[in-house]
Amino acid sequence: MKVYVSHSIRGKHGKNATHAQMKENCDAIIVLVNQLRKALPNIEFYVPAEHEDFVQTAYDIGYLVEEEILEIDCLIIDGCDAVVVFVPDGDELQGGRKVEYDHAIKENIPVLVYRRVDEAIEWLTHQQMTR
Repeated sequence: MKVYVSHSIRGKHGKNATHAQMKENCDAIIVLVNQLRKALPNIEFYVPAEHEDFVQTAYDIGYLVEEEILEIDCLIIDGCDAVVVFVPDGDELQGGRKVEYDHAIKENIPVLVYRRVDEAIEWLTHQQMTR
């Protein structure tokens, strides 16, 4: 089973986010996903944060714009069995996460919006059992 992990990169700073702020957001989601990997070793997780160096460089030099990045993310989602969208307390589903969520819904790919790791573990365990 392959799962796309949708998460915030720019966070509350939006288009004004610095590279340091984006790295902090990416590092935080990687810690969370490592908890998922430990609990669910049979699932392959695709995590945009783990590829952000490439994407950010392509964006910075003008090879890709935001819409193209999200289009590529949605193509990656198409190859996944499920999508989990991390929206922590105090945040809301918006930006790229909303685009990815809407795409999963449109393509009938199972999707979960979660705030805590245990919610994702429970839902993904159920998804595995029903496959």
